[in-house]
Amino acid sequence: MATDDYRQRFAEILATQPFGDGLTYEQVARARSRQELGISSLNMIIVLMNYINKYTDGTITVRPEWVPRLNDIDGIVSVLREIDAVGVEPARS
Repeated sequence: MATDDYRQRFAEILATQPFGDGLTYEQVARARSRQELGISSLNMIIVLMNYINKYTDGTITVRPEWVPRLNDIDGIVSVLREIDAVGVEPARS
């Protein structure tokens, strides 16, 4: 999936959050940081958890190494891409 597709997904999941009401894809596309969108660090973790639940049925957990990447939009997009990659890996026995 292309970067713009992940920005779109991010905008869509933000629109479902009480604190993201009114945020548009255009705002997400222009923003460089979550702070520009008015998203606190706690709310970003909530968004991430909701993304994981929606796209991986909660089969993975938040990884500590993701946290520093959640300040800027490019970092958030990279985390979403990684979640999707991990979420579709076949289960190992």
